[in-house]
Amino acid sequence: MKLWQTRRHWEKFARTDPMWSVLTLPDKAGNRWSVEEFFATGRETVDAEIIGVRSRYPALRTGQALDFGCGLGRLTQGLAAHFDRVTGVDISEAMIELARRHNRYGDKVTYVHNTRPDLSCFADGTFDFVYSVITLQHVAPEYSRGYIAEFIRVLAPGGVTLFQVPARAPTVDAGRKKNSHFSLWPPTLAKRGYRVVRRAFRRVRHLVNRTAALTPVMEMHTLPREEVLAILQREGGDVLNVYRYDAAGADFESYGYLVRKP
Repeated sequence: MKLWQTRRHWEKFARTDPMWSVLTLPDKAGNRWSVEEFFATGRETVDAEIIGVRSRYPALRTGQALDFGCGLGRLTQGLAAHFDRVTGVDISEAMIELARRHNRYGDKVTYVHNTRPDLSCFADGTFDFVYSVITLQHVAPEYSRGYIAEFIRVLAPGGVTLFQVPARAPTVDAGRKKNSHFSLWPPTLAKRGYRVVRRAFRRVRHLVNRTAALTPVMEMHTLPREEVLAILQREGGDVLNVYRYDAAGADFESYGYLVRKP
């Protein structure tokens, strides 16, 4: 999915079920999150993350922080308790509008709408801390590779970034593959041809209906750990820690990366 398509779908999420689309707990679908409960999870998450960062990098500075893929500002607001100034950036203008509405830190927090495949809206060396979790997985790899490189660029020397991205998708059930077979017997071929045509028709109908109704789609993408490490090495990042960062109940093999800019 192209970046403009991703933006369009997240605009729809922001207008239908914004809090659940940010934190997709099954029992919270249908606008069941309360505002207080939703933002409390952000504070708890950031508090724990900062403890983890300081255990690996005690010299963490508390000047300016960036929350990439901020959504409604769930984590941005949590970061505001630890940094002098915090900027949240998101591809969805509707999400940014909601984040500004829920901002409890005044001018200490700034929200920026960015639809570009880079972070050129920020100068080199702007931030002491760049943070991004459960965001890059919703962006096609052709863009997430560039954003990871941008995390290093916008860091000030001595600053650190903590980001998460899945490395591998769930494996396909091997048993189903073993049971599949191909036959050249004419009736079987006829049935197979009918099924192919029927599936193709359903796909076309689904695409037409989805385009008409704009049912939002939440993409899931992966970026192999080896590829992420290669990007960080190319950009001159000093990798302090790589660790499993699997969400509760998630099937994806995911990793967190803590990286310092020398």
